[in-house]
Amino acid sequence: MSAPAGQGALRKLLIQALKRPVTYALLLIGAYAAVHRLPVQDGWTAGLDDAIFTIAVALVGLAAIRAYGVLLAWYSTESPQRAETGVAREFGPLLNKLGAIFVVVAGTIAVLQHFNVNVQSLVVSLGVGSLAVGLAAQDTLANMFAGFTLMLDRPFRIGERIQLSTGEVGDVEAIGMRATCLKTTDDTMLIIPNSVLVKDRVVNHSRPSRHLTTRLDVGVAYGTDLALVKRVLVEAALASERVDRDRPPLAVVTRFGDLVIQCRVVFWARDYTEQGLALSDVHEEVYRRFREAGIEMPLLVRRLVQEEARPA
Repeated sequence: MSAPAGQGALRKLLIQALKRPVTYALLLIGAYAAVHRLPVQDGWTAGLDDAIFTIAVALVGLAAIRAYGVLLAWYSTESPQRAETGVAREFGPLLNKLGAIFVVVAGTIAVLQHFNVNVQSLVVSLGVGSLAVGLAAQDTLANMFAGFTLMLDRPFRIGERIQLSTGEVGDVEAIGMRATCLKTTDDTMLIIPNSVLVKDRVVNHSRPSRHLTTRLDVGVAYGTDLALVKRVLVEAALASERVDRDRPPLAVVTRFGDLVIQCRVVFWARDYTEQGLALSDVHEEVYRRFREAGIEMPLLVRRLVQEEARPA
């Protein structure tokens, strides 16, 4: 979308959002003019002025909230860079709520000052009350502040796959004020408090790239040509379409066991969502190529000896 087209769309959205508040404001101006032209007592006039002022503040606040929401939505979606990074989806609802709260608080203070209410003493009283509420809702506040930390630090974004310290793996569906929603690989929704994500270790599989390191361990018999084994492992990994060919696989000998020589091939799945399928492909290809090359993978056979009971 070009800049003029984007500005034209913004004007249409603003006109649509402000149409009703402006209409009500015009009616309110007419009512104010009519009140001051009617032959009524000053007491009635003062009361009507107070009511008109309160309604006017409410209309101004409603118009400000609507205009702020339209501007925020337009700013978040107009730039392709902002849309790709997902900032709009993460910060948009939070900024929208904060802006609405600010407008409501400012309007309330203006109305209270109009009625000669001591706002400073009221703020002190609310501060004492908020202290008691804060002590009673420590966990909720901890999750809220942790949510702010996650949104500012952005260790993960919506749509990325993360792994918790407890082992659960899932894609980030939403980052809320209290909790974060993960869609696990089992198609279930996992709700994690934000304070847990801030304190515990979290692994992000989507960064720095979607490629995921994968390992496969095999054991071969003593006397096997290890150079042949490593070459077969690398070829088996490259045979899968789900393995990244820009980063060549690596085959190494890890240790000498009691009955087998342990070897390992390390390769990179092209996408973390296909790691299991890539590992399955490499398993099948290793098994087939080992059979064709005559490479033996000995099995550990355990013999259970049962001792016969001797007569007393």
